[in-house]
Amino acid sequence: MAEDNPAMVVSAPQVLALEDELAIITYWTPERMEEAKPLELPTLRGRPEGGQGVPTADEADQPVEQSAVAPDGSQDLALANFVTTRVANMNIWPYMTVGKLYMTFAGVNYQGSAWCIGESAIFTAGHCVHGKSAGWATNVIFRARYSNGSSIGTWVMRTLGSLNGWINNEDFQYDMGSGVATRPIRPTTGKSGWMANYPANQGPYTSIGYPAAPISGYPFNGQYMWQCVGGYINGATIIQMHNNMTGGCSGGPWVVYRNGQWYANGLNSFRYTSNPNTLYSPYFGQGFLNLLQWIKNNGGD
Repeated sequence: MAEDNPAMVVSAPQVLALEDELAIITYWTPERMEEAKPLELPTLRGRPEGGQGVPTADEADQPVEQSAVAPDGSQDLALANFVTTRVANMNIWPYMTVGKLYMTFAGVNYQGSAWCIGESAIFTAGHCVHGKSAGWATNVIFRARYSNGSSIGTWVMRTLGSLNGWINNEDFQYDMGSGVATRPIRPTTGKSGWMANYPANQGPYTSIGYPAAPISGYPFNGQYMWQCVGGYINGATIIQMHNNMTGGCSGGPWVVYRNGQWYANGLNSFRYTSNPNTLYSPYFGQGFLNLLQWIKNNGGD
């Protein structure tokens, strides 16, 4: 049955009218944005079975202190490990399409990361738009190229979508989500290219987002865009890279450089307690393509 297909798109039941945009913009006062909690990266107990496993959020544990490897500035290090640095120039590829995502779950305000993928659409993690107990996020806005309280624009999401496998089972193979805005984003930010149904070893990856929990050697505070250039490890339905970014980076893209262009090919999804310097992403396959079609069907592309 189609409804049993975990890669099928599920839409939020409420679609905002244009007049709701002002109310949501007004809701997000500077104080509310400042006080919004970083959306924690789901951190699962133990280690992945067989090197990756297919975990669900029912296995979630609290985040643990992470001992980071100090970067030496060498891009070659990323092939075997990672280099994490603050983004110096957000106005160039691949950073120009990325921004901070704000949302409300069950009356509590949170912040995560996302990027523009369509004319008026963003892409992010499924757990940034839907929680098993809290339901769909509300008051969702995207602030492109956010930096220490400023951005190049703010867009309200009028509708949200994710995948059946995430909505009903919180299966991390399907931890993907999207939103269509009330007005175009791409003319201001540009939009990211993407790769889907490619062999999984497309690294090294550049992971981008807004990590907020500081760790040794890395003053993460959610106010600035960071990148982690890390090597691909392994995986198929779920892929892995070397990456030490923390809560708040959820939903930011993993991009690869191919033939002179940058392409999104993963996102910041979750990690295991056994290895705080490894980050996981759902593989961009049919579920990803279904979300892109949903964006098109909802006027976002």
